[in-house]
Amino acid sequence: MDRRHALSVMGLFLAAALALGLARWGDGQLWGTAEDRLPKPTAEPVLDADEARQILRTYFMDHYSEASSSAIYTDLTHDGVEELLVLAAADGRSGEPASLHGGTLDVEEFTRAQVTVLRAGENGEVFPIYEFACGAEHSQWGELYLKKWEGMDCLLWYAPYTGAGRSDFQLNLFSLAEDGGVLNQVRERIFFPAGGGAPQEGDADAEAVSDFLAQAEALLEDAEPVIVYNVIHDPVTGTDGPRRFAYLDALFTTY
Repeated sequence: MDRRHALSVMGLFLAAALALGLARWGDGQLWGTAEDRLPKPTAEPVLDADEARQILRTYFMDHYSEASSSAIYTDLTHDGVEELLVLAAADGRSGEPASLHGGTLDVEEFTRAQVTVLRAGENGEVFPIYEFACGAEHSQWGELYLKKWEGMDCLLWYAPYTGAGRSDFQLNLFSLAEDGGVLNQVRERIFFPAGGGAPQEGDADAEAVSDFLAQAEALLEDAEPVIVYNVIHDPVTGTDGPRRFAYLDALFTTY
């Protein structure tokens, strides 16, 4: 190859390289390859657990009364940062907030309660992501517990309602999404006649009722009451037993 031809080939090579470089330069920035331009995963900022606790505690002190409210840290969203579950109750005799601690609230005084799960956000923000309201005048709301399930914190709702010759028993073990969505772990519901009521299509038979009650008993065995106010109905005899009453008595402990 003569010298002039070699220079010509080199010139073409340099021109192609320059064109490629210019093609990758736009608006004063060097563009990468297709792989370079793909979105890069970024680590989401995670609120420090101690910081979250402090934010939640400050919010509690600003919005609740220690005497009439219970509060417990629990990771119901399973993200490694705890939420604050708050129970607030009212005294039926006065309509004022009821004293909760040391077993001072009894079944005769209870009228209503509110359960709220608070989640801490950045910049000191606090969001209620779950609420559960109940009252003595509403017989179907059932019982709410905290429950450890396969190493995770969960809420357990149990509602064994009987009335007008029918039983409607519900059981729901669930955790929460960060936006408060309910994530069911166990959910069961059965219907059956009670107190001489007539059978209906879809009723559970005696074996199904027995299995349901055994499952409920197993889940309730080591569950922590949040608010429980319920008449215990015996589906075998069709009679009502004693009223179950219990509530969370804690301040800034960890479940």
